[in-house]
Amino acid sequence: MKIHHRLRTKLIAIFFIVTVIPALVTGIYAIQVSSKTLRTQALTTQTEQAKTLANQVTSFLTTVKGDLIFLSQSPVMKDYLNQRANSESPETILEPKRQAIEQEFLAFSRNRRIYYQIRYLDETGQEIARVDSNGLRSRIIQRDKLQDKSGRYYFKKTIRLLGSEVFVSPLDLNRERGQIEKPFKPVIRYAVNVFDNRNRKAGIVIINVDASQFIKPLGNTHLVNQNGYFINHPVPEKRWGGPVDLDTGYNLEREYHQWPQIILDQEGILSSSRLTLSYKRVNIPGTSRYWTVIIQRDTDDILKSVRAFRIMFTVILILAVLIALIVGWLLSVRITRPIEQLTRIADAISKGELISNSVEIQDKGEIGQLAHAFERMRVSMIKAFERLRQQST
Repeated sequence: MKIHHRLRTKLIAIFFIVTVIPALVTGIYAIQVSSKTLRTQALTTQTEQAKTLANQVTSFLTTVKGDLIFLSQSPVMKDYLNQRANSESPETILEPKRQAIEQEFLAFSRNRRIYYQIRYLDETGQEIARVDSNGLRSRIIQRDKLQDKSGRYYFKKTIRLLGSEVFVSPLDLNRERGQIEKPFKPVIRYAVNVFDNRNRKAGIVIINVDASQFIKPLGNTHLVNQNGYFINHPVPEKRWGGPVDLDTGYNLEREYHQWPQIILDQEGILSSSRLTLSYKRVNIPGTSRYWTVIIQRDTDDILKSVRAFRIMFTVILILAVLIALIVGWLLSVRITRPIEQLTRIADAISKGELISNSVEIQDKGEIGQLAHAFERMRVSMIKAFERLRQQST
């Protein structure tokens, strides 16, 4: 008998079709759906991280604007400006009030610790009061060391503003006497006009924000300005490449050749076989400018969990299929072995061979009943042949 004609082969085939094939189809579908879900979850997590970092920067800068308005409208500042507006006020009266501004700036600097400088410049651009800080120690700058800032862009732009409009500078490296300070001090300046009791412009209050306070928490996250130059980058040499800073020319186009304009124009996710980026815009409060937070990961890292899941699920599926085949084979053997034994006995009897051994099949089902019937038939035939033999002698 050919193997494909055997009952055992047919039973295994039926078991495979009914059980194993649906399990394989379901397993493969589950792998595809679960892999897609894991990848989507990983990308969503990365996007949420970018969103959280962007919101942290925005919240930080919103607080700065509130601080500036407070300092420009404080009673101490108002008192000085009003006294200064009175042309008859002698220097002996005005100087203590100026010093009171310095003390207020000093207390504020020590409390906040996020400002490099807090200054009041008069309407000509001359520094009148200034407090510097290195993040640990704040100090008042002596009057004879105060500088004329009338030529600086932030003074010119602020003094032209109307009312309580706030000037926000681009984020750049701080300069002293025209030279970039070392170590580098990234700053963003917030300034507003102040007015005396005659509603005349009496200068500006300006605070230089220690931008490292919100840049350092970004870690290895990329931060680029609106022109595509890196404010933060895992490689320090690639930061501050813009023409107003170090002028190295290193920018988004050199980092991501195919994506720079896409990153600057919108928010979202970009992925290649090598990199996956999540990028989120940071709108700078009080301006139309923005920065972009970019979280970069190797695509292999994102897909690592997906691959691990696929391998694990595939191994489980293969084991399940093997177990199912083994179980199917054992069941088919259990079913077909008695039948094969009965078939051999029936074939022997049909050839006139009387088998001395009894048919012993331990089964309580239909096959067991069939075996008992075969045993009774075998015994009956033996007895019949014995009677015939005795009658013939």
